[in-house]
Amino acid sequence: MALRAKTKTPKAEAKKPPLPFSKAVWKAVRAIPRGQVRSYAQVALYAGRPGAARGVGREMATLPQQPGLPLPWWRVTRSDGTLAPQVAQEQAGRLRAEGVEVTQRGDTFRVKVPREAPAPGLATKRKR
Repeated sequence: MALRAKTKTPKAEAKKPPLPFSKAVWKAVRAIPRGQVRSYAQVALYAGRPGAARGVGREMATLPQQPGLPLPWWRVTRSDGTLAPQVAQEQAGRLRAEGVEVTQRGDTFRVKVPREAPAPGLATKRKR
């Protein structure tokens, strides 16, 4: 009787849990209130990884498309408020539906990103 070597199946690999950074980004994105936006850099800060804005961008571009994982990806924009061209039409529509003012000049859509947005779930301190 020969022993079979265990091989990884694609199903087993697909069930691996996301990396801690992914989970932190997803948690930060879920915490963005309806009708508000945050930049990739702000999401990175809230996820505990200041300076990882590009990493957040990669996470947003590769989000799992699963009905059970509702992430309000449309609330995350570039720091200058422009929307990613690949999804700008859909993102603008979703933001407008939440009451966010979206301007359009040619093919470029833009929103106002707050300079200092309070971190989701954290109280902010007032300056005296």
